[in-house]
This record gives sequence, C-alpha cells and structure tokens, in this order.
Amino acid sequence: MRHKKTIEPEKSAEEEALKARVDAMMDARRADNAVSPGAEVSISKKSPAETEAAEVSPKEQPSAPPLPGKLLKQLPVEEKIPEPQKPYIIPASNLSIDKLDELTKGIGNAGKSVESPVSTPAETAAELDHDDDIEAKTKTDEFNDLATDNAVDDIVAKEGDIVLAAEDTARVTRFDKPAKLKLPDWKDKARAMLKNKWTWLGALVVLGILLGLLPVTRYKLLGLIIKKSVTITVLDSKTASPLSNAAVQLAGDIIKTDASGKAHLKASVGQHNLIIDKQYYRTSQVPYFVGFKTAAKLTDIRLVATGRLVQITVLNKITGKPVEGVLLKVLDTTAKTNAKGQALVALPTRASSDPAKLSLTGYSTAEITIQVTDRAVKANSFELTPAGHIYFLSNLRGNIDVVKANLDGSGRKIVLEGTGHEDPSTTSLLASRDWRYLVLKSRRDSAGTALYLIDSNSDKITPFDNSNASFTLVGWYGHSFVYDLTRNNLSNWQPGRQALKSYDAENLQLNQLDQNQAEGTAASYAQQSFSNYYILNGVVAYNTQWHTYSASGSDYDSSGKTDTIRAIQPNGQNKKDYQSFPTGDTSDIQAALYEPQAVYYKVYSYNGNKTTYYVYEDQAVKTANVDAGTFNKTYPTFLLSPAGSQTFWTELRDGKNTLFTGDANAKTQKQIASLSDYSPYGWYSDSYTLISKSSSELYIMPAGGLAPNRPPLKITDYYKPAQTYSGYGYGYGGL
Repeated sequence: MRHKKTIEPEKSAEEEALKARVDAMMDARRADNAVSPGAEVSISKKSPAETEAAEVSPKEQPSAPPLPGKLLKQLPVEEKIPEPQKPYIIPASNLSIDKLDELTKGIGNAGKSVESPVSTPAETAAELDHDDDIEAKTKTDEFNDLATDNAVDDIVAKEGDIVLAAEDTARVTRFDKPAKLKLPDWKDKARAMLKNKWTWLGALVVLGILLGLLPVTRYKLLGLIIKKSVTITVLDSKTASPLSNAAVQLAGDIIKTDASGKAHLKASVGQHNLIIDKQYYRTSQVPYFVGFKTAAKLTDIRLVATGRLVQITVLNKITGKPVEGVLLKVLDTTAKTNAKGQALVALPTRASSDPAKLSLTGYSTAEITIQVTDRAVKANSFELTPAGHIYFLSNLRGNIDVVKANLDGSGRKIVLEGTGHEDPSTTSLLASRDWRYLVLKSRRDSAGTALYLIDSNSDKITPFDNSNASFTLVGWYGHSFVYDLTRNNLSNWQPGRQALKSYDAENLQLNQLDQNQAEGTAASYAQQSFSNYYILNGVVAYNTQWHTYSASGSDYDSSGKTDTIRAIQPNGQNKKDYQSFPTGDTSDIQAALYEPQAVYYKVYSYNGNKTTYYVYEDQAVKTANVDAGTFNKTYPTFLLSPAGSQTFWTELRDGKNTLFTGDANAKTQKQIASLSDYSPYGWYSDSYTLISKSSSELYIMPAGGLAPNRPPLKITDYYKPAQTYSGYGYGYGGL
C-alpha cells in the first residue's frame, strides 16, 4: 500500500517535546489501551446518556480514537504573542467522553488551527488502499464522536499556540528590532582611556600589587629593563691585599678588577651566579642577588692562592714616588699596582726568578726580573721612567750631531749627523714647548747657514729657509717659529734687507711678517731697522728705528720719519705701532723684559734732554713710573710651561742659583731647589723641569721640587754653543 510522503516543517525542541507527549497520549498501542493484533476496532454509537451510564470494562477501556495520518491545521499569525499556557496531559486510561470534555474545558481554540501530523495505527492503515481512502473512512466511521474530536482539536490548537508564539518571537526579533545607535569603536575607547589620568593611576596600582604579590616574577620582569650598579672587591685570602686583573663575571658581563681590586659592573635585578677567576688562584663561584632598590652588599670576595705570593713595588724614576696602575705581566698572569705602587702576584715555585714586563701609558716600558719569594726584598722594587725624548746637540763624535734620548738617558740615538761644516759658536737647537717640533740653525755645507725643521714624531728633517742671509732666532709661539734675517745680497740703502718671518710647522708654510724700509744711495741713505724681539701672549713685540748715513759728513734728511714700539701676531696679522717718536729727536730705544708678559722701554729725547720710560703690557703702551735702577736690573728669563700656567726661572740668592716656579705671571713663587751648580733649561710637560749643570750636563727633576735626599735625574751630557737667548721663554734649549 502506498503512503503519501509529507514534508514536515522544522520544529523547535519545545514543539517536538509537545508533539511527542500528544502522540504518546493518543497511541492506541499503549499498554493501558492495547488492542490485540488482528482484532476488529469498532466504536459504538451511543447516545450521550447511554455513554455516561455505560460500564467500562477493564479490558476494553475507551481511549481517543487514532488520528489519521497528516492532520494539519494552520493558525493565522497574530501580532500579539499569546501568554504561554501549561499543556494538558490527557491519560489514555479510564478516559470517557464526559471526562474529556471536562479536562479540555477552557482550552482556547480562538479559531486557530495547527498543522500537526498524527500517526494512524498500523492495523487500520493496512485495510486502506491509499491516503484518500484513509481520510474518507476516518471521517465517516471513526470520528463520529464530537467530544473526542473537540478535545483533540483543542490539544492541537494548544500546540499551535506555542508554535505561533515562537514564530512571532522570532519575527519580532528579526524584523521589529529597533535600529542600533552608533557606539564608539575600540580605538575611541582606547584614546579616551589613555587620556584619563585615573587609567594610569590604576595601572600603576595594579602593577605595584602584582609586583608585591609576585616577588620572584617581578625580578624576572624588571630584570629585562632595569640594571643596577654593582661593585665587587677581590682580595687575597691570606694577605687581604687587593687583587688586580681578576676576571669578574656577573649577569653575562666580564670585567677585570682595577688596581684597588674592584670591578664595577651593571647587572639586571634578580638572582645571579658570580664567578671570579685569576691565574694561580682558585676560581670562586657564589650566588649574588641584585635587589630592586639597591644591590646586595658583598664586602669582598677572597681568593685562595695556589702559587707563591710575590709583592712588587714600582716608583717613578724622576720623583721617587709610587706609580699607580702599572701593568705587570709575568708568565701567564697579570697584576696592577695600587696607589702605593704595590702589586701582589701569585707565581709558581718551579723557578727562583721569572722575567716580567712593566707598562703604563705615559711611561716607558721596562723589562725586569722578579725574584720568586714571599718576603719583601729590594730586588722586587723597580723604577719606571716617564715616556718622552729629549733632543740636544752633541759633539761626542767630533762633529755637532742632533741626538735624542729617553728622559733617563737610555735609548740614545743620532737624529741628524753633523757634517763637519757646523759653526760651533752659532749652531743652535730650539724646541717648542711640547717638544713636538725643533728648529736647527746650522751650516751644514759650504753654501752657508740654513734653518731646518725636525718633527719629533717621525724625526723627519725639513729645510725651510736657506737664504743667503744671517739668521737671528726669536723663538717658538705654539707651533710657529719666529726669526729675523738680514739678507747678504742687499745693501743698507735698499729696502727689504731685513725681514721678520715665521714658519708654520704644522702646515709647512713660510710667512713674512714685516720688512724694513730704506731710501737713498750708497753715499747717502736712511735705513730702518728692527730690534728687541719679545714673544708675548699672542704677539711678537719689537721696536723700529731709522738710521742715517752720509759719506760727505752732512746729515741725511730724516724729517717726517718716526721710530715706534710695534707688535704683530705670529701669523702676520694686526701689525700696529703702539707708540711713535720723532726720528731726529730720539736716541736708541732700549728694552727689558721684566715680567713674563711685560716689557719696559727706555727712550731718550735730545730736545728735552730727558729719558722717558714706557711699559708695553696687554697690547697697550703707557708711561711707566720707574727709574734707571729698576730698568737696568738683571731680569731672569721666565720659561713658560707647555700649558702656559706656570713659569720657571732662577735668581741669585747669596751667590747661588736658586730655582723658582710660579704662575703664568711669575707670581705665587715657590722655591724648589737651592742648587748653586744648576740653571733652568726648560720644561718637559707641566710635571717636570729641565736643568743644566756647567752648561754641559742635562738633568730632569719634579716641577714641585726634589724629595729629601733624592738628587735630580741625569739625562745626558750635551754640547752648548756660546750663543744664549736671554729673555726668550716660549721654547727651550736657548739658555
């Protein structure tokens, strides 16, 4: 038999549950209303009165007749959602028509219909040919009981109400939802939060709470961004002496300890492993905690030596004072001297002595031999010489050579060999204040005297003026050398015979600063001359004067000409006459450097038969209130230190040369020695002064004076020409 297939609409879980309850209630095969297979199913057509009075047999309990398959009623959709009602459950047992009416009374149908398929019993369906016959037979034979039909309709209507309510709710949700308001997106909210001070305050509070509650985690987190300064001190376990050059490893960094045994590191906060290692000592490993506020205090780490402890001492060879920071290398270990000039080194005992090396920036490297002993012995006390070279003239080989040597006289070397043409009385060597450059005036061949530049960095020799002239050396101003020359190929009545020049040693550039004027003929002329050169702060001061000559004996007319006190910068700029005097009324102008930066001038006037004194200072000339005695005093040559902050000179006290140092103006003087046999020679850096003895021996001593019972350190013997550059204090070697 064919059955028409019905496509059922989808139902919600609530609808499915209600349908299952109705089906169960209406199923004729229930245990309480069972029908034997093959038995005829008949419905007695009785009046209502008869039905009410009829006795129901226990075996034939009436039940709701089976519904035909595919009974479906449609309910119209209402706008108002009905109030949900509790579904009625109608038991199949002991159910009468009257009781069904009573139970279903009040269930609202409201004219609604719900399409609800109800299964037909299998036995009844087997007798029908097709679905239409089933529907017809059901209408005529089985659904004659109106009460039952009404009850079923109400139940089905109830199910429809529930389905309708669900559909209405979905429709309202889907179609009747009010339009959404445009709300700020997450970016707007984030901006607002970041601008709110309470957001930051809250974040800080939360962070503080988290860090306080998580002591271990907080150090791991903070260690990513926060580092603290840590100082580790390493000492010898036996002597408690600081150990230098010990490798200290903490938080991935490795730093060597300094001369005080200290290593300064940066380490992230938290727990770390501290490792300290040094040759001939046992390696130390200890836990080390770096706190958030301050690093944990660890006073020192003491290492146990595996070799013999040897103490050495290093002193400055010039001053005799301890030298700090000297690096000692011996075998495969190193150490540095402390402020006392001492260093402790552990050495194996397989030998009685070991070769070593001492080195420090600013000092000459020294090769030494260390005695392997734990006792303090003089053999392990060494002296280190400050680094540097002194250049001087020497005729030790017969000719006048240019020689250099270390400050202690070692490492002697000839820089420029003499040729044998040198003039012993005029050969000169002048060094700049920093000893970077030197100028040699020498006649090295038959062509005559020439000027040569020596670069101490390379010992390169550069001739820069070999004019046919006689040279007068003025001296160094910085790295510019100033000199005067008188040309041999020009006559007195020709201009330019005398010239003032400078040579820029750094740029190898020759500059002419000034040249004299002249006029007339060989028989009668006027000639200008330059004299009294002094290098002062920023300028070269000198005076100019006119001289006349007439072969007939009559005076050359010099009216309108003036003599002057003049100054010019070493580069040739800003030439200026600071004071002028009529030539015919002025005798020779005399000068005397009485202070490092001031010059007295003495000018005699014929007309008034009067001598007037002037002073040039701070690039100005004014009348000086001095007399002849003051002017004619013997003033020392003030040697200016390389930095320009100190001066060095000598004075006779009780017939002895007494050495003094002072400030740039020779004030606040200090006596550094009373040595009758020694005279100032120059400076070597601002820490040491150079002195000479008998104009043939060169020494070096501390600028602050000699230590008790310690003599100056001799550098070398040297050759001193007869020419002396009194008053020249801006370079060395002229005294």
